[in-house]
Parts: sequence; structure tokens; C-alpha cells
Amino acid sequence: MNINETDFYELCLDEGGPLYADIYPFDKDQFNQWVRENIEEFITIENYDVVTPADNIVNQLNQLGYNHIHQQCHYSAKAATILNDNFRYYTGFVDRATFPYPIITHSFNTLNGDVIDLARISDPDDPIENQENSFPHTYYGISIPQKFVLNYEQETLEDKSMNPLLVQWYLENN
Repeated sequence: MNINETDFYELCLDEGGPLYADIYPFDKDQFNQWVRENIEEFITIENYDVVTPADNIVNQLNQLGYNHIHQQCHYSAKAATILNDNFRYYTGFVDRATFPYPIITHSFNTLNGDVIDLARISDPDDPIENQENSFPHTYYGISIPQKFVLNYEQETLEDKSMNPLLVQWYLENN
């Protein structure tokens, strides 16, 4: 993904759909520039094992009240950040070799500097397969501080909200 050439405004609306509908009134150029100034490239992976959390990490979150929902990246990453202040929340994108959406909106965490993607925890009834033709995947994210994420604690933990908070964080900073 070429950060300087990617139209993040259109990407959010096309791939992210209703989760990003509130960006319609934003100035497209200003939004794109803000994303470019705030986004970080994290890691390129060749399989999900690199970012799937170890069982002990998931068990610790469960003891704190985490309720895992399969493949729900925005909820999972926010919930982990709310429940454990060692988790850092990022919302952004994953660039992958898959069509029709080679770049998807995605949220994830870091823990001790490592990318943790709770959405990659496999469910025995619906396993996530390492589809070799979709890799590599490169993670890009905008850091949203825990203090800000805590403003959405109730909707995240009680309602299992998939709101990625990108729109709210943009408004907070512009």
C-alpha cells in the first residue's frame, strides 16, 4: 500500500461500509492527509500464527471479562484495551493479496511491541485458514489512546460495538 497514494476516505466508505458512514461530510483531502500523518506501518506476515495471541493472553483477558466474538476485530481490540492497560489500540488497515478488497479496514492491538490480532483466534466451528494466496498481509494503524477508548467502554463491553472509533478520533483532533 502506498500511503501517499491511497484514498483512505473512499476506502473507508467502500470497504468499511456503515461503520464509516459518518465521514461523508468530511473534507476528503483533509481526512486523507490526517490519516497519512498519523498512520504507522507495523508488520508484514506470511501467516496468521505471527499475530494470533497465545492462549495465556486470551485466558488473562477472559478473566478480566473479555467475551470473544469470532472475527470481530474492532470490538475485540477495543475490549482488550479497556480491560488491560498493557494493550495499545490501533485502527487502520490491512493490505493483502486478496480481491475484491486488497485493503481492508481493521483494528488490532500491540502488547509489549508485538502485534496482537484477536480477530485471528480460530473458532473450531468456523476455522480461519491461512490461505496462502492471500499473503503477505501488512498491518497499518492509527494509535488511539486508552484514555479515549475508555469513553466507549459501555458500548464496547455491553453492546459488543464494532465502532472502530476512527471517525471519533479524527473529530477529536480536527
